[in-house]
Amino acid sequence: MGKGFLNELKEYLRSSGVNPLPLSDIPEEVAPDLPVATSSTGAIEIMHLEVGTSPEVETIFTFFVDGVQRTVPIGEVIVKEVRVPIHIAHIIAGAMERVNKSMKPYKLRQAIVLLFPYQAMKAYGWDKDSPPLDILDSTGNIYRKAKSKEEDNPEETPIFFSDTSISLRQDQSGRNLILLGPGDLIKTGEVRRKALDRTKELLRIVELGFIWEMRQEKNDSWILLDGPIAPLLKYGRLADSDLLGLEDIANPEIAFDFLHRVIGAVKKVQIVPTAGVEAALNSANFVSPIFQFSSVVEDDDEVARWILSAYIWLRRELSREITILWSTVSGLVRFDIPIPSILDESMRSSWKTIIMDNEKALREYLSSETNRKRLEKLLQAILIERWPVPSSTITRMLTEIFPIAETELWLKANLRDVLELRNLI
Repeated sequence: MGKGFLNELKEYLRSSGVNPLPLSDIPEEVAPDLPVATSSTGAIEIMHLEVGTSPEVETIFTFFVDGVQRTVPIGEVIVKEVRVPIHIAHIIAGAMERVNKSMKPYKLRQAIVLLFPYQAMKAYGWDKDSPPLDILDSTGNIYRKAKSKEEDNPEETPIFFSDTSISLRQDQSGRNLILLGPGDLIKTGEVRRKALDRTKELLRIVELGFIWEMRQEKNDSWILLDGPIAPLLKYGRLADSDLLGLEDIANPEIAFDFLHRVIGAVKKVQIVPTAGVEAALNSANFVSPIFQFSSVVEDDDEVARWILSAYIWLRRELSREITILWSTVSGLVRFDIPIPSILDESMRSSWKTIIMDNEKALREYLSSETNRKRLEKLLQAILIERWPVPSSTITRMLTEIFPIAETELWLKANLRDVLELRNLI
């Protein structure tokens, strides 16, 4: 972290009367592993594919993308006897590249963000000015700002401010929602939760912008993303004005460019179809039932109509060895396959109306031997990434993809230490 931005931030915190909290090395977001298969919804079963694992299968994925964050309470401001926590978040998105069968760091983008409910505090009587930092808000271009600032000062981590009392996204009339009012400041848990929620949103925005940057640089390369794809697209305008229309596939050509060679690997499967996923659990071979969900389901593990969801029991041979994960569903992985990933370039402008909005047309397209084989080879290429078993936590060994685990370890190694972030004040 460079000293220029850092000194400005330190001076602001000190002059604003932010008091340090007792020392702690526990980050804000630490929590037990979330349960799997917590909700079900209607889905159209497109097909079953028996996926072979022959060593002759070629690796198609070149880049592996992930994002990490650390959110830490660094101090508090007392406003009329109400203690308001101040947070710092370090956010990173990056990719590793496979070069001659070896994994090598390719690029990362990062930002430090100061988080507190400024407008709510002002309305409650706080008399300090806003931080002397660039603001990340609903005006958008958040990724573009972070990238530009990092490129202008490559020796420094860019530092921003985001007001957690006001939403990043706007309602249909173009207005921001008020997330925290002056009367909410007494609810310390809610103030802390809003900081965590903002970090999650900013991380998704940075991941989205990073993938878009990768698409410009490596348009013909396949990307395997850690996590679901659908939650990212709602932040298109906020990441970069060039992605306006990405949300709800309002601009099919931009969506095609973004999704054409991107696959998501979902390790904590919360949403499952109401029926049919058992096929992935009941066969001795790798059988993948593939579904198209009938509507968008809002959740951390979000699904959408423009994504095919392929469920696979990734490491059944290890399932009985990890007894704390007794449920077979704990070993289930979902691979998000955007419809543009299996379409020809010629369908760039017509895919939404011809394929996505017409179940019959999608089935007909996939029923051809050529297109069915294309999908099968894609799943085979994903499956061969499961070995070797990564050195991960015991709760993730059944569902982790090795190159993604390596990418996450590299990115986490670049996160600022909790005590280093706490030492900003």
